[in-house]
Amino acid sequence: MLCSGLSFAQVPEQQLFEGYLAQDLSSWDTFITTANWDQMSDNERTLLINHEYGFIPFMSDQNDPRCRQLLDAFWQHIEAHKNVLTPSQYATYTGAAHAFEYLLDKSKIFSDGMQSFKLAKQAVEADPNNPIALSLKGNVDFYAPKLFGGSKKKAMDMFLLSEQLMHNDPMYKYWWNYPAMLLCIAQCYEKMGNKEAAIQKCQQILREYPNFVFVRDEYLPSLLSK
Repeated sequence: MLCSGLSFAQVPEQQLFEGYLAQDLSSWDTFITTANWDQMSDNERTLLINHEYGFIPFMSDQNDPRCRQLLDAFWQHIEAHKNVLTPSQYATYTGAAHAFEYLLDKSKIFSDGMQSFKLAKQAVEADPNNPIALSLKGNVDFYAPKLFGGSKKKAMDMFLLSEQLMHNDPMYKYWWNYPAMLLCIAQCYEKMGNKEAAIQKCQQILREYPNFVFVRDEYLPSLLSK
C-alpha cells in the first residue's frame, strides 16, 4: 500500500500530460497499474478513470495482452465511482467501455458497439456542456458506419464544441483529452477532404504544444507530403 501511494505521488498530472505529448505512456502504465484504489481520493479516482479511458485503446493498438485485464479494471472503477460521477460522466465512461469491448472483439458490433452509440448520445443529452462526453460522441459519429448513423459532419460539430469548452476551462490544462481533441479535429478535416484545414489545425496544435511528437514528426509531415 505504501509503495502504491508512493508511485502515485511520483506520477503527477503534468508528467502524465507530457508523457502523452511525447508518445511515451510509461508514466501512464506506472500510474494505472500501481494505483491503490482504496487509498485514492475521489479526484484521484476520477483522474485514474480518465487515463484508463485513454490508455486502453492505446494498448489495444499495441496488441498488449493485458487489455482484457485493463478493461475489467476500468469497468470495476466506473461502477465503484458511480455515485461520484455525474450522470453524463457515467454514461461517457460506460459508453467508452462498451466501445472497448467491441475493439477487443469485433463480433460485438450489435451488442457493445450499438450500446456505445446509445450511451454516447445519452451522455451528451445529460450534459451538453461536458466536453469529454462531446468528444466521445464525436468519435462514435466519426468511426460508426453510415448505416448506424455515423457522420463526419456530426463528428466535427461535437469536436469543435468540445474544443471550445476545454479551451475556456483551466481545469483541462493538463488533461490529455484537450490536445487529443485538437488532433481529432485535424483528422476529421482530412477525412472530409479539406487537407489545407487539417494542415492549419496541425500548425495551430504545434504552436500550443510544440512537443506533440505524433503531430510534429508523423501526422503533419504525412499531410504535407500528399
